[in-house]
Amino acid sequence: MRLSLGLVAVVWLMSSAHAQAPGAPSEVAIGHAIICDTSEQAARYVTLRNSGSEAVTALQVVNTEANKETACGAAVVAFRRGETVRSARMNGKRVDVVKITVVALNAGAGWSLVPETEQYAIIPPPGIEA
Repeated sequence: MRLSLGLVAVVWLMSSAHAQAPGAPSEVAIGHAIICDTSEQAARYVTLRNSGSEAVTALQVVNTEANKETACGAAVVAFRRGETVRSARMNGKRVDVVKITVVALNAGAGWSLVPETEQYAIIPPPGIEA
């Protein structure tokens, strides 16, 4: 994944500038995940996938139920990982619903810094390959 030198510098500063300070933000990671506005929406997506819905259909159902086209979606983001809200199995693999703080996103044309936004991501636990 290519990052602009400017974004790399910003991400490095955000992740390391206060690394020794108590209560400092965690390290910034970059990844592709399903992210949702609420942990309930993320859990609903997992339930729909486990009941046989394809990914696109599950996202459409969650977004329709939320009355918001962008409540849940696939995204490539730079984020700080927060607490694990719950663990579940999705299609036979363990996943965690994790509170994250999004700091940048890549919509295909490159990286854009965004105001810090709390979201919930569905990701494999640390040390487990997707």
